[in-house]
Amino acid sequence: VLLGAQWAVFERDALAARWPASAAALTAVCEALGCRIEPLRRLEGLAVESSGLTQLPDAAQVRLQVALRNRDTVALLTPALDLALTDSRGEVVVRKVLRGSDFGAATPEQLPPGGEVNLQAVLDTGDRRVAGYSVEIFYP
Repeated sequence: VLLGAQWAVFERDALAARWPASAAALTAVCEALGCRIEPLRRLEGLAVESSGLTQLPDAAQVRLQVALRNRDTVALLTPALDLALTDSRGEVVVRKVLRGSDFGAATPEQLPPGGEVNLQAVLDTGDRRVAGYSVEIFYP
């Protein structure tokens, strides 16, 4: 019984995501143990459907647009993005980690099953000449 309880506490996020009715009981247990239930972190269930980088009229700014889709059957935590801006030789000139708050208040904390979110951020590149970019998702 204790081993089962220990397993349930260890797997609390997955249990709450798969069986939402168990969330109340797991939350009560977590309050006593000093833990909390969070959305699942599962990168293999997420996909960057599309992305784009647009130079704005102010030469020192670019707009990043990313469409992110949850292909999993449960809600997943919205990941952070690792953005690398490159020059014409393909060398990284700027690297930045973007979290949900960098995309505005409307960014959801979690993506529902099958859900998609379109993220946009305006970034200042200063005097750096940007010719390309790459975007990767990760959980910090």
